[in-house]
Amino acid sequence: MEFSPFRFFILFLSFLGISYFMGMLLHSAFMYEDKHNMKKDSPKGWVLCMMAGTGITGWMFYYGYYVNFLR
Repeated sequence: MEFSPFRFFILFLSFLGISYFMGMLLHSAFMYEDKHNMKKDSPKGWVLCMMAGTGITGWMFYYGYYVNFLR
């Protein structure tokens, strides 16, 4: 079976892992600069960085799918 449920599970786990670490990179890059309207430990800043990390990772996964299967 080429597309087994275990393969999708591993793909989902890798997506979550890469999204989390991409969000951590964004958080450390943006939140430790001089921001007058948002503190370093702001939950709003954390959520925004994690959403941006998920979006970037989603784009990377979609682009990889597009290049390998749709062209």
